[in-house]
Amino acid sequence: MRAWTWTALIAGSCMGIAACGDGGSTVADGVAGEPVVRDSAGVKIVENHAPAWAAGTGWRLADSPRLDIGSLDGPEAMQFFQISDGAWLSDGGFVVSGFGSHDLRRFDSDGGHVWTAGREGDGPGEFRGLMSIAAGPGDTLLTYDFRHRRIARWAPDGSFVDARALEGVEEGGFPFVQTLLPDGRAVYSFLYFAMDELPPPGEVRRDPLEIRIAAPGDSVALPLGEFPGTERVIMRQSETASGARVISGSPPFARVTASVADPAGVWVGDSDLPQVLRYDLEGKLVAIVQLPFEPVPVTPDLVARALAEQLDEADDQEERDLARQRWEELPLPDFLPWFEDLVVDRVGNLWVRAYQAPGDEIRTWHVFTTDGEWLGAVEFPDRFSPLEIGDEFVLARFGDELDVEHVQIRELIKP
Repeated sequence: MRAWTWTALIAGSCMGIAACGDGGSTVADGVAGEPVVRDSAGVKIVENHAPAWAAGTGWRLADSPRLDIGSLDGPEAMQFFQISDGAWLSDGGFVVSGFGSHDLRRFDSDGGHVWTAGREGDGPGEFRGLMSIAAGPGDTLLTYDFRHRRIARWAPDGSFVDARALEGVEEGGFPFVQTLLPDGRAVYSFLYFAMDELPPPGEVRRDPLEIRIAAPGDSVALPLGEFPGTERVIMRQSETASGARVISGSPPFARVTASVADPAGVWVGDSDLPQVLRYDLEGKLVAIVQLPFEPVPVTPDLVARALAEQLDEADDQEERDLARQRWEELPLPDFLPWFEDLVVDRVGNLWVRAYQAPGDEIRTWHVFTTDGEWLGAVEFPDRFSPLEIGDEFVLARFGDELDVEHVQIRELIKP
């Protein structure tokens, strides 16, 4: 099930797409299971037509978890609230971050609680908007708090070390870190936002955002480029005694832009286009990988299922009215978005999550090598959201039928 959220601000945390000029192309013929690779003005173009995995040789996720922790009324350490990220550690244990609980929790490889660090607040070692976590050398931890706009370091025992402000951030916008790298660099998007430039209600818009690479000690961040942000729309706008009340949300089957980084570069994709782009950490576009997906038309049945899902999840009459307004009055695209999310595993493969149509209980992830070759698809259960994908296991957040949050580890089977 997809959760729809209405907010009082327009804010996007994703990135956009760029185009590559044509000229000076050389083409190498491909065969079944291998991509066609050509050069276009110094940029590698990768066209995938068939998966590299032969029938019966593809990866798959184990049917049941090796580890499952989380409960509604158990020990406090096992009650999770808005898990935002997770990271493997060298001893096989892991750490998860809680946006709602404002803390870090370390567990051993068997799921035993080791320590909890952090709390709500504005001082050293405290959080207001804990979004990202990464494990660095020696299991030193890095965290990013988007409300404080700072990156903090934590020792392996959970003690606070120090913090720094996210580099290159100015006023008048929202910085969202997409990836924290082990060496301390951060890849983030900066969405410009001005309350005095709101579009009229019902107008779908993608505000511009900039992708940047921040490094410790630099006073400015390296700009990767400007891209279209997530599609947003003002649903309602009114004046109250305390000021303007604005309710915004996403339009039907909203286009988003996603990015993810690894120690060698950054992947960026606009879900309005069947491709992802690869940049190096100096900001140069080095490859465009064509996605081997077929477009899925938006049909009345899909719209009806999407509306039914949102009505079922609505908490009150206003949310039900907004759901009907969204699906009955706003413009509909001709096709579903090409994808929803991007993830890089610990080996360096890119995982692209295909758009999950309303009513679909399977989440399909397509796996690509660092060079852009399409390996094949791996199916995840609904509500199983990867926090980190390892070589043999997947660490994930899982929401059960009662919306109780769990941390699960499932084996990634590679025949």
